[in-house]
Amino acid sequence: MRNYVVYCFLFLLPAWLHAQTAQDLFAQGNAAYNGGNYDLAIEKYTLILDQELESSALYYNLGNAHYRLGKVAESIFYFEKAHQFSPGDESIRNNRAFASNMTLDAIEELPQTQLEQWQSSLLNRLSLNGWTYVLVFFVWLAFVFLVMYLWTSSIGIKRLFFSLGLLSIFLMGLTWSFTHQKQQALLRLSAVVFSEETTVWAEPNKRSETVFLLHEGTVVELTDLLQGWSKVKIANGAEGWIENQTIRRLDQRLGDQFLPVE
Repeated sequence: MRNYVVYCFLFLLPAWLHAQTAQDLFAQGNAAYNGGNYDLAIEKYTLILDQELESSALYYNLGNAHYRLGKVAESIFYFEKAHQFSPGDESIRNNRAFASNMTLDAIEELPQTQLEQWQSSLLNRLSLNGWTYVLVFFVWLAFVFLVMYLWTSSIGIKRLFFSLGLLSIFLMGLTWSFTHQKQQALLRLSAVVFSEETTVWAEPNKRSETVFLLHEGTVVELTDLLQGWSKVKIANGAEGWIENQTIRRLDQRLGDQFLPVE
């Protein structure tokens, strides 16, 4: 029994030390940031990423540290990563907007109707997991109202549960639509331009026509991939091909993986 306890301790010790190290690095990074040593803060936060741990707080702090150093592409990249984890966080959205003001490319987004703006705003209130939980809740609620409808004998109460059941089914369908849209949005690939200036070509080769230029910090959507090249689409709908070495992909996650440090 004694040997068993020792083996269990030795087995769990690396994981415990791993978690403690992440906590310590996060605290050290915060202390460095508060002391104005932004390079050291970035170094500490990056060591956490090297352990394959991440969270919105970690990416948010990395974005802030790079912003303080005037690093446009890096700050926008990490604010975008933080936004993936916490799409409804107002601080992340605000700081991402401040960082975007440092970019040279003033790209006007395609106009949206009020309904599209409302839908986009509502969709970003929750992560994919959040919308999934809401969907499960309405499924459960619809089931409860159905059971209560079948169980009760009062006509008036039956009508009440029937109406509540229909409302739950409607909200369930609406939530399923948001969950599906959120999943599709996460499946879309995007990237941040890291080169100071890069050319966007009409075709995936440098002998083709130049379409337009992009500068560091601009966020692009990736619509097609070839060896060494990516087809990009910017906010105003313009498209073209760009070399992969000039961008850094924002690989999105379908779920949430939170680092246990706040």
